[in-house]
Amino acid sequence: MKELSPTAQVRLEPDPPTSLGSVADPAPLRVLLAEDTRISAEMLQAMSDRLSIKMDIVANGLEAIEAVQSAIAANSPYSLLLLDIMMPILDGIETATRLRADGISAHELPIIAITASANIEEVRTYRQAGMQAFLEKPVSLDSLRATMQAWGHRSPCRVRAMRPAAFDALAGQFRQRKVTTLAALRTALETGDLSEKIIVELRRILHQLAGTAGSFGETELGEEARQLEIELMATFFESGNLREVIERAALAIERRI
Repeated sequence: MKELSPTAQVRLEPDPPTSLGSVADPAPLRVLLAEDTRISAEMLQAMSDRLSIKMDIVANGLEAIEAVQSAIAANSPYSLLLLDIMMPILDGIETATRLRADGISAHELPIIAITASANIEEVRTYRQAGMQAFLEKPVSLDSLRATMQAWGHRSPCRVRAMRPAAFDALAGQFRQRKVTTLAALRTALETGDLSEKIIVELRRILHQLAGTAGSFGETELGEEARQLEIELMATFFESGNLREVIERAALAIERRI
């Protein structure tokens, strides 16, 4: 697979490590997910349930390191670590770097980055941090399944149907995310507080929206949110018209509520 293939799962190494067991290994695949966005975490949890995979979830990189170390100490190590790149307290790059510095090899624990986008420089950074591949948001069931098969060395996972009630609950959370994101944008415009702290927070919630919209059929909104997230920070550093960018972001969401 090419380094910058447009497919959802992209390898940073030519082949998965081979010491994790054979595809006939009956032991259940145990995966750790580090993801700070609740709706994204719950969506991945629902997908893992459909694939009969045991997934534990933590909210930041520091918790991920603690969970990995505790699992090793208990002689019940994780098979894979799915690591969101943008997280509070400790981000994905630093988390992977620390785990590798602690002597945890790719053979022991493959690390798969989860990111909204990745250019050549970012891919190089992932590799240098000790990651093996990355998944692009929004993560699909097919791409997650392929990742589990490639890096968990398991036979093709059987897919179970998702309970309608579970999807409805997630869809409700996504609708609420749009409402709260719009409210934050409107508050910034009304108060006129466009300080660095506020802009960083707006960027964070736009990033979260961009990473989840596609999972609910709103691909266009996800792409707009991702572009506006980039524009917002570029405009801030260039001392441009922040109000104009924020207003466009608010209108993009308002049209879809």
